Amino acid sequence: MDKSWHKILIIASQIIGCCSALALIMIGVFSEDFNEQHIFWSGFYFYLNLLVLILGIFSLFWHPKFFKLIGIYGIIVAIINLLFALVIIIPILEWFTVFTALGYVGLLVFNMYKNIE
Repeated sequence: MDKSWHKILIIASQIIGCCSALALIMIGVFSEDFNEQHIFWSGFYFYLNLLVLILGIFSLFWHPKFFKLIGIYGIIVAIINLLFALVIIIPILEWFTVFTALGYVGLLVFNMYKNIE
């Protein structure tokens, strides 16, 4: 079975992830004192982060060594991120989405560590 679409999704999620990381840096550069720039970069980060989560989940979920519970956690994080992106963002929700997404990244690292042969 051709798995090239997995590789394409992984590469796309890596590229978008780098853009998301840049947006996260820019959130720090433009603190809330720079209201318009901060809001722009925050929105950009959260939408890119959502896209990275979705692409990452779809690219890994059918891999035989991927822990499905981690994928389910990722789906839940993506849904929460989407819901928060659709409502008014308040700082506590921003922090919650960042930490749950970073938790997903940590679980991905754990998954890779457990599958080292």
